[in-house]
Amino acid sequence: MIDVTLKIGGEAGFGIMTTGLMMGKIATRCGYHVFEYTEYPSLIRGGHNVVELRISDEKVYSQERRVDVLVCLNRETLKLHQGEVKPKGLVVYDQDKVDLVKIGVPKRENVSYVHVPFAKIMQEASLSTVMLNNIALGSLMYLMDADIEVLHTLIAENFSRKGQEVIEKNMQAARLGYDFVKKSLPSGYYIKIPKLTTIVPKVYATGNEMIGLGAIAAGCKCYVAYPMTPSSALLHYLAAKGEAAGMVVKHAEDEIAVINMAIGASWAGVRSMVGTSGGGFALMVEAVSLAGITETPIVIVMGQRPGPATGMPTWTEQGDLLFVLHSGHGEFPKILLAPGDSEEAFTLTIKAFNLADKYQTPVFIIGDKYLQEAHQSVAESRIKNYDVQIDRGKLLTQDELLKIAKYNRYQITDDGISPRAIPGMKNATHQANSYEHSEDGHTTEEADERTAQVDKRNRKTETFLAQDAQLPQLYGEKDAALTIVSWGSMKAPIMQAMKDASGKFNYLHFTYLYPLPQKELSTMLKGFKKILLVENNSTAQLGQLLTMETGIQFEEKLLKYSGRPIYPEEVLEKVNELLVH
Repeated sequence: MIDVTLKIGGEAGFGIMTTGLMMGKIATRCGYHVFEYTEYPSLIRGGHNVVELRISDEKVYSQERRVDVLVCLNRETLKLHQGEVKPKGLVVYDQDKVDLVKIGVPKRENVSYVHVPFAKIMQEASLSTVMLNNIALGSLMYLMDADIEVLHTLIAENFSRKGQEVIEKNMQAARLGYDFVKKSLPSGYYIKIPKLTTIVPKVYATGNEMIGLGAIAAGCKCYVAYPMTPSSALLHYLAAKGEAAGMVVKHAEDEIAVINMAIGASWAGVRSMVGTSGGGFALMVEAVSLAGITETPIVIVMGQRPGPATGMPTWTEQGDLLFVLHSGHGEFPKILLAPGDSEEAFTLTIKAFNLADKYQTPVFIIGDKYLQEAHQSVAESRIKNYDVQIDRGKLLTQDELLKIAKYNRYQITDDGISPRAIPGMKNATHQANSYEHSEDGHTTEEADERTAQVDKRNRKTETFLAQDAQLPQLYGEKDAALTIVSWGSMKAPIMQAMKDASGKFNYLHFTYLYPLPQKELSTMLKGFKKILLVENNSTAQLGQLLTMETGIQFEEKLLKYSGRPIYPEEVLEKVNELLVH
């Protein structure tokens, strides 16, 4: 089995993330499964950036704590991460620029050190410093016994818009790194990731890209956002694809404008979506109520990061579940979904649009930096062969509308969902504003009409629970001694820990977070022998929600809120601790 972890570190502005992305693409094209995660400060230049890739010929779900190859493009990477290198691992660095004695980092006896004179190579070949990453990539190609022509193909694709001269310079940088390591190291001094004989085509994409692809597949025609990490890349992705997809992609002036523009587009009849993070969503909550009372479908991508306030803008956390759940003043139905990996990001986005149209209410896709910015390989067939079903709910056609004696936008119905016409259609006069209203949309403060409309809207929840609610998915053996309960992106380290744990526990993974089928869920949870709640926050917010819904308390918890995701090793350590007692 091949299971190799690389970590590449250096300053922001020198292509660290590009290096990781290209290495991940190379491994994917060679037939491997890849998981890649980046950590970086909120700086344009400087600071410490690292990218970690796990490459395997078997399915991998997350990163791991220790690494096989550490590539140091600055001294800080060596100081901070040398201790993470596994025994018999490799450290690649420029010893002309980094004196280990001076920086107080003695060489480890069980680790091999590979000198690559990055600065000298750049100077002698008159290469720009931004090509440092390609020298590093070339070095890695030899160290991992990979075909450098795969890298050359990627470079040509990456720089196709910049002309042949730029392409050739970057290829030259890669070749120089490759040739130097080849000449200076003894034969066999590498960790092999050769091209596999059987290659299953894979998509190598972030959660943001898969949400965007899901939105395109679902027929979204309006995406509005203000850039805010970790959802900024979703705006970039859809802006690049918008014209081909027939989608209006708008960078509005602020988050208040963002959600109101999207609500307006949705009210006019097109599927609409917005993307933001906690601070931006704080500005949107009044408009969430507007969507609630006007019963306007809208999909909201809520990318979590550590708060409060600006917090740690480029790090990860699951701290906004209860904020989203209780967002918007007043009482009205909303639906919360949380994908756990790239494939779920695609499929749940499609479902989000169908649910928003069917229930004419806000539907949230709750992600975080870990999910939305991590790259993951997914079998191409899982996306291409996915059966996309478009359900616009009770959206009336013109012919249906002409057969109605009197159209009432907020008609009282048994399921809580009123037939919906697009403004401008014949025989469908109605108004929409932020006030309570009668069935035909006119403002009212009458007690009976108010009660009737609240009851009507609330019946949507009953309908959802009867028709569309889903219990969490159980992975592993049903009668395991320990059950881990978690949600969203924590699927990655938990599934990896389960793979490494040989049946020590099973895992209950929540993607449908609200509304919850209380009785069925309570019965399910009471059937487990011992439960460990795992969350990337400090207050166990899923645990609070489940207690609120079922009355069940969660005594054992693994919580992490440093801005870093949970490692599978941390999950296993906690599992072993609980199973001993």
